[in-house]
Amino acid sequence: MKAPSLSLSQRLLLLTAVALLPALAILGFNEFTLRKAREAEVHNFALRLSELAALEMDRVLTGAGALMVAVANVPVVQDGDSGCETYLDRLGVLLPQVTLINITDLDGNSICANSKVAGDLRPEVSTNVRAELRSAFFRVGEYTESSRGPGLLMGTQRTAADGTINGYVLATVSLDYLGQLLKERPFAQGSALTIADRTGMIIAREPFPEDFVGTRIPDAFMSRVTGTESGTMQVVSQDGTERILGYQPASRPLGLYVSAGSGLTDAMAPINDATVRGVILAAVGGLVALLLALSFGRQFIRRPVLRLLRTIRAWRSGDRGARTGMVGKAEFHQVGEAIDELLDELSQRQLAQQEAEQHRDLLARELDHRIKNLLATVQAVARQSFRNSDVAEESLQAFYARLAVMADAHKLLTSRHSESASVDAVVETAIGPFFGKEHPRFIVSGADVELHAKAALSLAMALHELCTNASKYGALSNESGQVSIGWALTEGHKLILTWRESGGPPVVPPSGKGFGSRMIERALAADLGASVTFNYSLAGLTCTIIAAETALLDRQETGSRPFQPVRAVMDRT
Repeated sequence: MKAPSLSLSQRLLLLTAVALLPALAILGFNEFTLRKAREAEVHNFALRLSELAALEMDRVLTGAGALMVAVANVPVVQDGDSGCETYLDRLGVLLPQVTLINITDLDGNSICANSKVAGDLRPEVSTNVRAELRSAFFRVGEYTESSRGPGLLMGTQRTAADGTINGYVLATVSLDYLGQLLKERPFAQGSALTIADRTGMIIAREPFPEDFVGTRIPDAFMSRVTGTESGTMQVVSQDGTERILGYQPASRPLGLYVSAGSGLTDAMAPINDATVRGVILAAVGGLVALLLALSFGRQFIRRPVLRLLRTIRAWRSGDRGARTGMVGKAEFHQVGEAIDELLDELSQRQLAQQEAEQHRDLLARELDHRIKNLLATVQAVARQSFRNSDVAEESLQAFYARLAVMADAHKLLTSRHSESASVDAVVETAIGPFFGKEHPRFIVSGADVELHAKAALSLAMALHELCTNASKYGALSNESGQVSIGWALTEGHKLILTWRESGGPPVVPPSGKGFGSRMIERALAADLGASVTFNYSLAGLTCTIIAAETALLDRQETGSRPFQPVRAVMDRT
């Protein structure tokens, strides 16, 4: 998968962002640690609140128990005479928080009370408390309802002069009184305090006592009420507030369940505020870091890079004097110096190459001039030698034409300043004298193939012979004939060239091989390693030349891409 292309500015911003990651990780770790520490503090605080609330409730109820002991030892109560009820009535007026006082025997039957309502004095109401008072001097009972409203039942032993238990003093503490005690406590916002008896009945609650007093704690939390260990938990209270609760189970000597909760949102507010400030500061710091990175990057990185690029582009566009002019020990300056040195070296090489090219052009022109002079001399010598001979004029003209083809082929090589020539150029040179502008007689097509110099000369001579024969006897001897020349490469890197004539006079196969045919076969076999096949069909001559790989110029020699072989030989277009 190709990697996305990023600009230099984008890379700098990405690098800065990556550099900020450790700081963000540390910030996140600190935030996590602070939150955990704060949660632990809130849990401990909630547990201490529950302990303090339980102690305060124990103090209040123990004080009430002491009062009940004093009542039990008052003579009028001990004797149970008619003055007992009067005493309890006056006591009820003095202590309005104690709504009901009942002096009973061991079976719970009322002996003296400040209430005349039979339902308030039923023995069944105090069954559980009296059972516990057999082994304890003072016990706190359960939620109860009487004619004087809901309350919390308590009891203490009533003893005779000899110390034996002869009955009980039962009292009901008003739930309104307990609720008022809770209301007078200082409460943080979101905090809550709940007191329930051992059955889970809520006897006091702050805030919203009207919604909770007289209801039971949900079954999901009853294990905390009846358990033996105090603790903390995170809950969503019945009023919908998320809190951390510290609780004291009802199994403690007090016999009441006490829970104190701190609102999690309010407790975590300082941490949340610090988190918001930290995030804002981190965002601002990150933005400032990115802007600084972008600014410094443009100043100290992007400008030097653009300077290097401008120098290279100017040099490539032809400004050979373009240089970075950067000097120094900084990395970009070292790169600029290296580029300047490279450009100096390339300029020197290019100058030397231009001088070599000029020298080569001079030698090529000189060689071309000498070859022309040599061929002209050969032609003059031939004319002098065959002036008075019996050689036919037609043979002399063919000989002169071959010399001209050799001259054109040499000119082709020297004009290319190379020791090779393309098949296309060789074909164009060979058929040039026979090419009609008004009525094109040749159809040429083929792959891009380079031949060594010797192979190019031989192929040019062979094509010239084929053109000459076609103009005498074949497709070029009339006005409608055409010649198709096509070549291609096989997978084995062999060159296959096909000469196909059409539209000429009917072909009559020769009785034997002429000079031209033998010259083509011998020359091509010697210089191209080629095999030549002639097919004299009635429609026209077809000559197939298959050259060996050694006749071809490997593309790797010229620094170009390697050959792309063609599987099929070109047919007539």
